[in-house]
Amino acid sequence: MAIEQKTLLIADDHPIFREGIERLLSPIKWLKVIASAESGDAALAQIKYLKPDIVVLDLAMPGMDGLTVLQQAKAEFPELVVVIVTSYDDRAYLDRALELGANAYVLKDGASGNIVKCLETVRQGDIYISPTLGSHTPELPSLGRDIDLLSRLTEIEKKVLYAVATFKTSKEIGRELGLSYRTIQNHRTHISKKLEINGTHQLMSFAREHQDALLRY
Repeated sequence: MAIEQKTLLIADDHPIFREGIERLLSPIKWLKVIASAESGDAALAQIKYLKPDIVVLDLAMPGMDGLTVLQQAKAEFPELVVVIVTSYDDRAYLDRALELGANAYVLKDGASGNIVKCLETVRQGDIYISPTLGSHTPELPSLGRDIDLLSRLTEIEKKVLYAVATFKTSKEIGRELGLSYRTIQNHRTHISKKLEINGTHQLMSFAREHQDALLRY
């Protein structure tokens, strides 16, 4: 009995990672890698043109971010299987990805050992989540310091942080607040410094954790 072959697109802005994933998947007889993309915009365009069965999708890419690609791709192709492979070790990103229809969430630091099992799992119609998710999540500021930390922010910075908690991109926040993309990026940088946190995923974690408190300001 012939094996039904599935087609796959790899979307990640790091060529070495794309090549590594393709090598890992090459022994899988039922799978054929048909293309790769290095930006979110290119990924969505190739999804629409090539109509792959499966997409391995990074969240942080130039142009359109992975969550937006996921949302738009699933809206047009509901049966598309999307495997998120990311360095964002964060439950907030996982929850949002699953909400938008992702079929799997794999951390990059364990992708080499998990990606084959992941694809076999989603092939059967099941959800796969990296077993190491949350094991390396950076420690955030303690609850006792939260009010003090939030009080350091200006009113506009609090609005930006709340928008971050609702998964809005910098472009979306800019449109909502009537500010430029660059201004929003500067606000995000200043917020991170004032909150004594580093990186996009830590900012997202803090914003999600304190979303209710931000509403009260």
